[in-house]
Amino acid sequence: MARGSFGQGLTQMLTMSNNTSMEMAFELEAQDEIVKDGKRVFVSPGETEHSIAASAIFSQKKVVVKPYSFASVDVRLTIPAETKVRAVAALFRGTNVLPSSTSSVGMTASIACLITFNLTENVKLEPEAMRIVPATETSNFTISQWVVNTGTEPVLPEGVAVLLDDKGKLVGKIPFQPQRLLPGERLEYIAEYPDQLRPGDYKAMSSFQFEGKTLTSDVAFKIQ
Repeated sequence: MARGSFGQGLTQMLTMSNNTSMEMAFELEAQDEIVKDGKRVFVSPGETEHSIAASAIFSQKKVVVKPYSFASVDVRLTIPAETKVRAVAALFRGTNVLPSSTSSVGMTASIACLITFNLTENVKLEPEAMRIVPATETSNFTISQWVVNTGTEPVLPEGVAVLLDDKGKLVGKIPFQPQRLLPGERLEYIAEYPDQLRPGDYKAMSSFQFEGKTLTSDVAFKIQ
């Protein structure tokens, strides 16, 4: 997650490791990543107004990574004035055909590195109601909560859920799986409690910390 201001440039080194016995070849390109209808989509450089990907300059456009080795490439990005884009995918697009079980199917391997930008102080998250799913014979007790990024900046919150009994005593503490929220994105955060809860009344409390802010919610529930 890069921090900066409009008009600023950023140079990032990207390193690709090849842990296979094959030589891997890639072409480098950048794409803007935006949220459309609640889902992330890749957009070709220049298709989005004030595209950041359109400014991308790679130190090499092609790279070959030898077996059990690595190779590094620098990419320079310039943030246009007033851009609404906050994420760019630096894409290693595979160019060599990989062997497969059938000669009629040609496969390549590609991978991308996501680079995000925080450019303003407009960082906002809105939580939805917490959801409790009791444990079963095949699944753990689960706490889940949808969170929406209503600001203009990417956010990587650190979340934790705590369980309290009817006397307010701490019963358990479990972290939420970390996920990065792009502007306009809505994601579900899930925490699983591996132990069994005794029958009784409980309260679950969630806390998400981000950019010096704290977002809290709670819900009461009963275990039969």
